[in-house]
Amino acid sequence: MTMLSRLPALALLACTCLPVAAAPYVSGTILPGQPAEERAAQLVDFYRQWKSVYFKHGCGEGQAYVDVGGDGKPVFGGTEAGTVTVSEAHGYGMLALVMMADVDADARADFDAMLAYAQAHPASSSPDLMAWNQVEGCIDAGVDVGGSNAATDGDLDIAYALLLADKVWGSDGAIDYAAKAEATMAAILAYEVDPVSMHLGIGDWAVHPDETYYRYTTRTSDFMLSHLRSFATATGEAAWTDVLERTYGLMAEVQQGFAPQTGLVPDFIMDLDGAPRPAPAEFLEGEGDGAYSWNAARYPWRVALDYLLFGDARAQASVAPLTAFMRHSTGDDPTQIADGYALDGTTMPDPGLNSMAFVAPLGVAAMVDPANQRWLDSIWADTVQTPISQEDYFGNTLKLLSMIAMNGRWEVP
Repeated sequence: MTMLSRLPALALLACTCLPVAAAPYVSGTILPGQPAEERAAQLVDFYRQWKSVYFKHGCGEGQAYVDVGGDGKPVFGGTEAGTVTVSEAHGYGMLALVMMADVDADARADFDAMLAYAQAHPASSSPDLMAWNQVEGCIDAGVDVGGSNAATDGDLDIAYALLLADKVWGSDGAIDYAAKAEATMAAILAYEVDPVSMHLGIGDWAVHPDETYYRYTTRTSDFMLSHLRSFATATGEAAWTDVLERTYGLMAEVQQGFAPQTGLVPDFIMDLDGAPRPAPAEFLEGEGDGAYSWNAARYPWRVALDYLLFGDARAQASVAPLTAFMRHSTGDDPTQIADGYALDGTTMPDPGLNSMAFVAPLGVAAMVDPANQRWLDSIWADTVQTPISQEDYFGNTLKLLSMIAMNGRWEVP
């Protein structure tokens, strides 16, 4: 019996008062100090809000997607005008549905509809990867943004969500989730992992024999270490362990070499075939490409999970200095976390404050050490008190996923 099956399935609109999921992470880790029943209810309430704003059925019979413009706010990240969704959002949505299935009676049907959408929009490289950007009319975006290319982060999350679906619902029904997961993992290895360097590429378009400039580049928000570990277990493929070890090596090299006092990491790391270093500004997406910006903001959540779930001390060691820097620089007030930092800890020009895209993932990182209890409690309180109307798709979705992790509900396949 899995953690998710220990709770009765509740219709999402029926009640926010639910039994608490008891998902023990490794010994010595912590959860927010607020009463567990209150935290669980707050999570379900926000999940309900998030789903009402961003989850949409459409773009084909039996299909559904995360509408990144569902709140009417601008969509960024290099997308084409009129963007409906991106594969990153699709992976997030599938993760949320399967991990909240015990409190959402529609979760499986909605998950299957999301899978149908992904399959209706295959990347040009492989039918088992998802084209990264769709626009109004439910078509892939144009060549100017590489709309039919695959993005590594979205595919990694989709594969992990499929493994969880096999665990939660089994693969004996209409959809063989295990087989879908296996096909997606194989395609990621074939098209989004460099076969020599064994690093996670930033997409199928970059890991290509004729590509030179971006081939030896990785994105720190893609450092989904617990995903990689789970893929190795599920497939028996030693290559996944190679990717995991390569990623840990890059993390240590960049933090020690370029941010020894802060533990901050850049959005992009380049020159992986030689001496890895932070990318320069405007390398791919914008001014913050070599800084702790909107991509790297996900790093604390992604990395900390490998300690929470599997106890790898390297993950704890990686997020510890980053957490210490944030606590010191803000005076233990998470509302003072800036929207971006240079690796030396200075804030980016004209930064905003208290974006959930930066704040909430740091709550997951705080969980690796009991010394962070007050900091974690402050982050949880700030996260819960921030209304959905204050954030956009990105901030609200990272908030939701971080709240799932901070509630002890992140699952291992």
